[in-house]
Amino acid sequence: MINSNTYKPFHFLLLLTLLAVVLLFRLGATPIYILDEVKNAQCAKEMMHNNNLVVPTFNGELRTDKPPLHYFFMIVSYKVFGETEFAARFFSVVMGLLTVFVTFFYTKRHSNAFHGFCAALVLACSTHFLFEFRLSVPDPYLIFFITLGLFSGFTWLQESKVVQLYLAAFALGMATLAKGPVALALPGLCLLVWVVITKKWKTAFTWHLIPAFLLLCVVTIPWYYAVDKATDGAWTKGFFIDNNLNRFSDPQEGHGGFFFVTLLFVLIGLLPFMSFLGGVVKERKALLKNDLVKFGSIVVLAFVVFFSVSSTKLPNYPMPCYPFAALVLGSYVAGILNRDFIPKKFAWYFLLGFSLLLPVAAYVGIKAEPATTALSVNVATMLTIAGLILLAGTFISKRDWPWKIEMIIIAFTALNIIGLGFVYPGLYSENPVAKTINIVKQSTNVITYGIFNPGYRFYMDKNLPRSFSSAELQHLIDSTGSGIIITRVDHLDSLKAFPLKELARERDIFELPTTVILQYNAKP
Repeated sequence: MINSNTYKPFHFLLLLTLLAVVLLFRLGATPIYILDEVKNAQCAKEMMHNNNLVVPTFNGELRTDKPPLHYFFMIVSYKVFGETEFAARFFSVVMGLLTVFVTFFYTKRHSNAFHGFCAALVLACSTHFLFEFRLSVPDPYLIFFITLGLFSGFTWLQESKVVQLYLAAFALGMATLAKGPVALALPGLCLLVWVVITKKWKTAFTWHLIPAFLLLCVVTIPWYYAVDKATDGAWTKGFFIDNNLNRFSDPQEGHGGFFFVTLLFVLIGLLPFMSFLGGVVKERKALLKNDLVKFGSIVVLAFVVFFSVSSTKLPNYPMPCYPFAALVLGSYVAGILNRDFIPKKFAWYFLLGFSLLLPVAAYVGIKAEPATTALSVNVATMLTIAGLILLAGTFISKRDWPWKIEMIIIAFTALNIIGLGFVYPGLYSENPVAKTINIVKQSTNVITYGIFNPGYRFYMDKNLPRSFSSAELQHLIDSTGSGIIITRVDHLDSLKAFPLKELARERDIFELPTTVILQYNAKP
């Protein structure tokens, strides 16, 4: 394994190339099925078809969940690659590559190139990081622009380079277009804390703050103003009240949890190298001598605490702190490779145990899901490879930790390629939308009753009329004559009075709802 003396620039280029391969490998193989992916990918399609870059809609109805930045990128991708799963996710991959590059670039600038390489390595091996940057959701865009904004803001404060202030303002403005005000508030808090700690008041309070703030406003305000005006305030109310204040104060969509669950998300999300956390804590005095590592620790702490206090908790919420956690972990990994630090054996055995138990857990979980039972043995077999690599490393050689780091990288790269490229697409190809979409497409008229799986909309070329009562459904049936109804099994009792024929019934994988496809014919 390389160290600071043998590191060459081509090592990072090789890592970035490998990362691109892992992120792009079978990117379009998984159907657009997860709720967030569906609504974001379809919303971008509708904005493109409507030639409207201001008002976001899903199935013809106003969508207030997210600002538009990711929609804009998806529209460009659709025009280049077509309206496919690959296109919906392509720029998420680009954001992932840019996030790793920015992390490397600024870590190199404030520390050294080998430290930057090790920080990039931490991200490139993280399954959660890779998974998120293969989804058609706004988080990849948010993570990249917050990363750029924080690094450039830190550089401005450290070096008094005004251009970095303007870059930070632009980046945080783009982040605000990706996810909303939290993208400005949390990074701003981190930079303020750094100013207080380092007493860089003279650098921070400069007249350049005024034009920098104006730049941020130019990036963000025009669209927010336009959508507010175009929707008579409906989007503004729905987004800022329902999707920001309410998410912070009350658990939304059942996504609550105990206080430390956010910390648990981060600890698991940055495996395998988060297993060295004990060593990082032990060597904290040496590591925190580097100002960038100290700043990175502040960022991680701010995001973890904020989303621990928030009532709604999801694994992706604290992810903007991942690059900064990676530079902290990367500093320790660089010390291991330079033989400055010697980790405890616990880290190795923890990863070995995790890698060997993962296929067992996967087998049990997949076996319990009726739709995926047949895949359980194959999935468990494929996931065993990482554990076998580490197990072989335990017995074949007694070499030192730099060699063990190499084995960890090989094992988890194999795990990520297999998991993201084969296991995940294979499992989610068993979803009810994929299994029944051909039946649905055979009908000219398709309507919905009650709650339905939104994944159908991405694969249909028109909006699906919705009904929530018997009277509304009867009206749609009378006006269309015959066709297909998409609904759920828990709505069937209220449909007994209708002469319907059941065509298919499929349970949503790893969830409770069951989708039902019904055929109807209007009475003469």
